Amino acid sequence: MGEMEEAFISGFCRTSNETRTVACEYERHSDGSLELVEFDCSYEKCPNSSACLIYKEAVSRASQ
Repeated sequence: MGEMEEAFISGFCRTSNETRTVACEYERHSDGSLELVEFDCSYEKCPNSSACLIYKEAVSRASQ
């Protein structure tokens, strides 16, 4: 298991119709890459998941 990093991402949530801050946990691997391992939201069950800018930012951070 690599080193864990935490990030807080804020943005507008269409489902709750408000600004949300989501806690994200990433695992940093030995090659320096980040993997999103925890997203503090019910993204899988959300009816607006395909348009979720908060999740897209979280995934984007992992691929940088």
